[in-house]
Amino acid sequence: MLRCHRWIWATISLHFLLLMFLGLTRHWGYLTSINDLGVFDQAVWGTLHGQFLLNTTQLDQPINWLSFHFHPVLLLFVPLYAMAPWPEWFTLAQALALSIAAWPIFLLASRVCRSETAGLLWAIAYLFNPFLLNAAAWDFHPVALAVPFIALALLAVENENKRMMLLSCIPLLFIQEQLGLTVAAFGLLWWLRNRQWKFALAVVLLGTAHAALVLGVFMPAFSPTGSHVMLAGDLGQLSRYGWLGKSLGDIAANLLHHPWQIFQQAIFGWRGWSYLVLLLLPLLGLPLAATAYLLPALPDLGANLLSANPMPTSMVAYHSVTLVPLFTVAAAYGARHVSMGWNWLSVKQVNGLVLVASLGMGYALSPLPVPGALNFWEPSRFPVVSDPLPDAIRAALGNVSVSAQGNIGAHLSQRSRIYAYPKKLDEVGAIVLWLESPTNRLIPTEPGGNFASLASHLQMHPADYLASIECLLSGKEYHVLVWQDPWLVLEREPLASTTDPFVAASIRQKIQRLRAAWQVDAGEYLDAAKRCEKSSPG
Repeated sequence: MLRCHRWIWATISLHFLLLMFLGLTRHWGYLTSINDLGVFDQAVWGTLHGQFLLNTTQLDQPINWLSFHFHPVLLLFVPLYAMAPWPEWFTLAQALALSIAAWPIFLLASRVCRSETAGLLWAIAYLFNPFLLNAAAWDFHPVALAVPFIALALLAVENENKRMMLLSCIPLLFIQEQLGLTVAAFGLLWWLRNRQWKFALAVVLLGTAHAALVLGVFMPAFSPTGSHVMLAGDLGQLSRYGWLGKSLGDIAANLLHHPWQIFQQAIFGWRGWSYLVLLLLPLLGLPLAATAYLLPALPDLGANLLSANPMPTSMVAYHSVTLVPLFTVAAAYGARHVSMGWNWLSVKQVNGLVLVASLGMGYALSPLPVPGALNFWEPSRFPVVSDPLPDAIRAALGNVSVSAQGNIGAHLSQRSRIYAYPKKLDEVGAIVLWLESPTNRLIPTEPGGNFASLASHLQMHPADYLASIECLLSGKEYHVLVWQDPWLVLEREPLASTTDPFVAASIRQKIQRLRAAWQVDAGEYLDAAKRCEKSSPG
């Protein structure tokens, strides 16, 4: 017993260090995004400075972040920011939450399989699930903080521990809007597993009341659109559920009256079936042998499958992170059921096969620069310390409004107004750019083609990006405040000062080198330059 406990804590500790490495090198290597980590950094900073959960990047106007996602859990970071305003706090919290969830999974699987060795194998299968590893390689998202509470709730169901169930479910209500439905589903699971209908009904009512209040009252009250932002039909990739209806009532009615058409679109039109296969494959389909334990997975599973934006159903995205403990635990129960029905296959053999499948897929699809791995993000470097220059730039600019390159915005988001470059060039006081690529993935060159490519990090075509800098250098609206290759800071012209010709020539030489390194087509660049001249501010 003691040996297994030592092994599980050693594995959890090593896993935590791995996730911290992924998160910190991602941020310090300028792979984090203004629309992800930058959002949460600005929200917490804003709260600390009298602007409650401020956001200016998603809709290019100041909004309360609760109108976009229900994340009151972010308020826990305010005291940490009061001590030290570091976005690295988010990386620490995410890594700890994802790793520590292995402990309740170990306890639960040990009980289900009647073996702590088997519990250790299932905990390892959870820790190295490809969906979990890839979620950890993204920017921080509050939904990751739900994972250990979901694992604890599953353990509470197995142990018939009402106190643990409540202590697990209540935090979920403050993490994200759909998790009220997850809590309600845990109530149903409690009834199916333990047949205690009064407590089960109380949990169901708690979850459904939360979902109704948050989705039907709180978020619409904060939203500039009057409803959940993702129900809008004209916000591009943000409009994930507008195709289902313009309100929750419309969506409910369409799901009720057109279930088959919606099912066909989600499963076949958007290839949701392949997403489901990938969720089941590391666990050899065993969750299907214990489907009751997948009930709490339905809210997130449904949200991912019904999204018009394909990102939530991608293995390399973070949206499925809450499903990993649920599918893992369902697979542990499924393994016991299968081994009891198949005399020729023992539970030990089933557990071993799952471990091999999980480790194999985890390695092959991992976000790590190791031989044979997917290495989806392809970082161009792995810095072990942070660059001090962004802090110096942030201090020099103060609280001036900024248009920042997408992949460096999270280093400059502690201000009242920040936008993703090239937005708001006619309004902001400064522009901050980083003239390098954070990734070796240069193709495709369209921002929507692949969210790990250079174009996606820039949030614009590389040709347009480089041409826009030439335009700014040629115009009179901005002058160069800082040029310390690769950092470029342009300030709105305060007086009659002009950019030093030698500095401008150095920047243009850098642009020429980048055109070659990024394989920017000459014709595309000329076309981009012409478009830029027509739309240049000033």
